[in-house]
Amino acid sequence: MKIVFFFIFLLNFFYSQISYSNEIYVVMKVNNKIITNIDISNEYRYLVALRPSLQDVDKKKVLNLAKDSILREKIKEEEIIKHFDLTVENKFIDKIVANFYKKMGMKNENEFINYLKKYNLELEDIRMKISIETAWNDLIYKKFSNKVEIDKIRIKKNIEKIISESGEQYNFLIFEILFNAENYEEVQKKYNVIEKSISEIGFKNTANLHSVSDSAKLGGKIGWINESQLNEIIKREIINLEIGKYTKPITVPGGFLIVKLEDKIKEEMNINFEEEYKKQIANEKNTQLKNFSEIYFKKIKKNATISEK
Repeated sequence: MKIVFFFIFLLNFFYSQISYSNEIYVVMKVNNKIITNIDISNEYRYLVALRPSLQDVDKKKVLNLAKDSILREKIKEEEIIKHFDLTVENKFIDKIVANFYKKMGMKNENEFINYLKKYNLELEDIRMKISIETAWNDLIYKKFSNKVEIDKIRIKKNIEKIISESGEQYNFLIFEILFNAENYEEVQKKYNVIEKSISEIGFKNTANLHSVSDSAKLGGKIGWINESQLNEIIKREIINLEIGKYTKPITVPGGFLIVKLEDKIKEEMNINFEEEYKKQIANEKNTQLKNFSEIYFKKIKKNATISEK
């Protein structure tokens, strides 16, 4: 009888442990939406799938990143559904998803699906995340495109100068960390924290943890940018920067920007004036819309009701 009792005790203990480990609980609320521990766990796996090197970072830090990331997504989603129906499929979403996994180095959707399975993720989960980001970008364009101001004369003169002065031009591979601060002391404090983190876990993982830009999920990667397309302030900061180094914080409309120069190459110029003009107009518009996006997000986050359990 004692043996049977002991066996039942072990069985109950075993199942209670399983039940506890699978317990779902509310971590925080955003307005009327809840965020659970499962949401954060799913976001953790998503972020690690995007940046596998995050597995080498203290898990508590990455879980905090996942918490901030899902909070950011929920705030955006709350705002988006006031203007768009997310259940209506975007006809361009397949192309956007394809561009997404190609940036990650995958050739086709099947390869991407198999990759996601390693992290217990489904393609539909990723499609929804991309749909939210796409709808957010559409919302920002709808709200702020008429506020974009472009100095077309300056751009034309800049292109003419480049064509006349040199037969070569630099392309820069850059990464970014964007952060917010209210005053000079806070800028210095946050910059010190970021510098320490970079020295410990590298720039890309630090971008994941500390950048408020949407590029954070990909380690702050901006990609290759021609020097003619760079903002003049940023260009001045990185033109003589050594490869592998990063700038001091640069003041931009969305906050404070740290730019890392990952690589650079000098290429012979073969510039078509009209094509370059269109490219620079689009780049300037995207830069300004990105700044509007961050400013608008900060505004709606400030107005949101956020409570932690």
